Amino acid sequence: MKILHVFHYSNLMNGVDRTTLTLLRALRKQGAEVFAMVPQVGDVTAALDELDVTYRVANLGCCTGPTQLAELAYLSRAAMRSAVIEDWIRQERIDLVHLNTGHLLDAAIAAARAGASAVWHIHAPFEEDYRRYAGFMPPEAYAWMLEELGSHVIAVSDDVRASLLNRLPAHKVSTLYNGIDIEDLEQRALKAEGSLREDLGLAPDTPIVLGIGRISAQKDFASFVRVASRMVASHPNVCFAIAGPAEDKALADALQEQVVELGLSRRVFLLGARSDAPALLAQSDVFLSTAIFEGHPLTSLEAMSLQKPVVAMDCVGLRECIQSEVDGLLVPLGDEEACATAVVRVLADKALAENLGTRGRQSVAERYSAAAYASGFLKIAQRARADDRPGRNAPAASFTLGLLKEIREAHERLIKSTNTSQSMGTRLRARLPAIFNKTR
Repeated sequence: MKILHVFHYSNLMNGVDRTTLTLLRALRKQGAEVFAMVPQVGDVTAALDELDVTYRVANLGCCTGPTQLAELAYLSRAAMRSAVIEDWIRQERIDLVHLNTGHLLDAAIAAARAGASAVWHIHAPFEEDYRRYAGFMPPEAYAWMLEELGSHVIAVSDDVRASLLNRLPAHKVSTLYNGIDIEDLEQRALKAEGSLREDLGLAPDTPIVLGIGRISAQKDFASFVRVASRMVASHPNVCFAIAGPAEDKALADALQEQVVELGLSRRVFLLGARSDAPALLAQSDVFLSTAIFEGHPLTSLEAMSLQKPVVAMDCVGLRECIQSEVDGLLVPLGDEEACATAVVRVLADKALAENLGTRGRQSVAERYSAAAYASGFLKIAQRARADDRPGRNAPAASFTLGLLKEIREAHERLIKSTNTSQSMGTRLRARLPAIFNKTR
């Protein structure tokens, strides 16, 4: 079976593309013939070069931002991008296209038109995953796209699957947990760009509590900082660090202001986007997650793989992966006092920290190995191919292309009739839901 993996971004600072690369690498080890399409040259293409995987760089854009105007621009160009992808699917005679987010609409259309099966990979609960499309279509339309344009839908946790089952038939949705390539992670952990403590001007024995993730509402690093604030008076040696890109600039600016206002400038460090997350994890003492939801908590699992104790708020997606008091510590979602207490426990009790780290690694090896990830994916892919009929979803692709044509034409008309993007956005937001509400 020839499998084309369509990447969301071209860097490896987000969990979606890191898990796709892990899957691709593991599939290769199991004898699958894999290909990739990447938006730009970057971390992903460098990794693909090392693996000697055939890929194509196509600046397709995907969904370039969370704003409605950014999504509008994406949708208005989707038909053009789908033609590029369809051409390559036909050239390479691809059997199955792996869509590593629900936002790769253009690739789904291309697969349907070329007669290839398509598997969606959904990394967030339906309501969150649908959010990017919310300004342009009702949730029923997004669910219709997932069902009709795809052969199957992978949910990264049972929580995510449960949310999808409110909209999709059970036989179309499977849970497949993300896999962790522990060996690769350990090798990358050794490639430190320098000493984190030296870079921050800290003593060699300073305990560091680390958080990793996009600066976004989902990750709720404001709570992370408040947990730090609860600890610093009674634990003057502990420092906290946050590594991750600013997905939401306003939140990133507010986070910096929060650190300053709480007098934590020498206790809480914002590291920005980093490409050396495994090395940072290796140099930390505790990994702390204050996320309000997860699809599947990749970074928490990576910390566990490196035998770092994990303290986390008990949120959707994450709660499936940690057995509290066994391989990590869970506290009620939003309970910052309990979170601070749990961090103090781990830092004060070396035996507890070591036991959680050891059991955490065992759990990842037993439940979330890269080999099991690839095997599970191949079973889903084979079932999708067996259940598919050639041309089954071609009418759905044609219907969707017709809608996209209307969007493009409306976009072009509005550009000609207005001089301000704000006016254009207001009018399009009023028009596009009506387009997507059309019957098939």
